[in-house]
Amino acid sequence: MTIGSATEVVLLSFGLADKINVLRREKELSQAEALRTAKEKEQIILEQNVTLERKVTERTLALQESTDHLKRTQSQLVSAEKMASLGQLTAGIAHEINNPLNFISSNIPPLKRDLLDLKDVLLAYRKASTDGTDMRIVHEMEERIGVDFTIKEVHEIMDCIEEGASRTSDIVRGLRTFSRLDEDDLKPADVNEGIRSTLVVLGRQFHEGLEVHLDLHDLPLVECYPGKLNQVFMNTLNNAAYAVKAQHGSLGGMIQISTRMDGEFVQVTISDNGTGMDQRTQDRLFEPFFTTKGVGEGTGLGLSIVQGIIEKHSGQISLQSEVGKGTIFTFKLPIRQNVVMAKRA
Repeated sequence: MTIGSATEVVLLSFGLADKINVLRREKELSQAEALRTAKEKEQIILEQNVTLERKVTERTLALQESTDHLKRTQSQLVSAEKMASLGQLTAGIAHEINNPLNFISSNIPPLKRDLLDLKDVLLAYRKASTDGTDMRIVHEMEERIGVDFTIKEVHEIMDCIEEGASRTSDIVRGLRTFSRLDEDDLKPADVNEGIRSTLVVLGRQFHEGLEVHLDLHDLPLVECYPGKLNQVFMNTLNNAAYAVKAQHGSLGGMIQISTRMDGEFVQVTISDNGTGMDQRTQDRLFEPFFTTKGVGEGTGLGLSIVQGIIEKHSGQISLQSEVGKGTIFTFKLPIRQNVVMAKRA
């Protein structure tokens, strides 16, 4: 029994050792399989990461390209809006300058005729004083050309020519003040002067069918981009004129422009008695490409550009409108840009 028990123990030990070896091999195989699976997963993850990085790069490049294209398109559209304004400006200026120039040109021939007649009279007086010519001949010449009337006419023509030249000078000065659209430096500027120059540039075609009332108070110089502010005034006034003429035709339209101080801000108000706008139109008014004008009459960028310029000046823009009664735009501009920046900081 002792030998049998020993044998049984030995056999049991061998069996147990074999079982342990089997379990160890299975564990090693299982670990090897797990390691292989982990490596496969790691490889898949690496490949997925590479694929993801490639896709992210591709999408980033596509997004950058789309952004660049959008910026180019926006720049082109803004340029198109500027060119449209420039076209209107050119037409208005040509009309405004042609009027006094035509008036001056038409008065030159009668002025030359009158001066020649007066020259003949003066020469006759000189001849009479030197060779004793009968003065009755000179007096007859005076009566024939009507010296008193001729002198009066010369004065009137000269006054008219002076007025035409002064008008032309005002137009050129207004154009010089207005056409600072590409200045990129902040500088002190007279807002009232900018409004007046814009009205000069818009020309009498702008005034046809409407009355323009100015209520411009004394203002300090405002730190701004003068040309860009003038573009704000032009775009807003053009829209006001369009709304007024659509509502009243050629009679009864009115636009009022006022300026005043409001604390550290200058306030510019442009109001009209035009068609007005409902709330839905007001909510979308500053969206790019949104317009209530007919096809070919507007790009829908004018007020979007206005909003961008006012924001660039750290200013504020507000709107009040009622259908059939009119619209009021109010712009508030800080007198000094650094004061606004400091407060925001």
